[in-house]
Amino acid sequence: MRVLLALVPVLLLAACQPAPAVGAASDLPGTTWSLERIVPTDAAVVRGSGQQVSFGPEGSLAIASCNQCSGRYTVRDSVLTVTDALACTRRGCPVGTVELERYLSGTSVLRREGAFLVVLPDSVDAQVFFVPADQ
Repeated sequence: MRVLLALVPVLLLAACQPAPAVGAASDLPGTTWSLERIVPTDAAVVRGSGQQVSFGPEGSLAIASCNQCSGRYTVRDSVLTVTDALACTRRGCPVGTVELERYLSGTSVLRREGAFLVVLPDSVDAQVFFVPADQ
């Protein structure tokens, strides 16, 4: 009985751990994420608008937004780095449209919050929330 009572504080502490960070490159390859929301932003995010990011095998990256982009990425210690300049189409996007590539260029910190993949870009003061594309 004493052993069980001693385990209670340990189990309570384990339950209070923060959301796991995305720490290994093996967490992302082969996954596609749909944009859910950006906080804060003045651009409207329409759920189901098809804005997505795909992390392909061997470090390939594809962004489907107003423009289509491709590039390369690495992840190390929860830091996403888009290693090359993104190659993007140059459509004239309507005013107020989210240009997803702006938030995913350069370096960002990644974390998980439940089902969400949260991207914290170094270059923009925002939190970008994605859900798995199959939801």
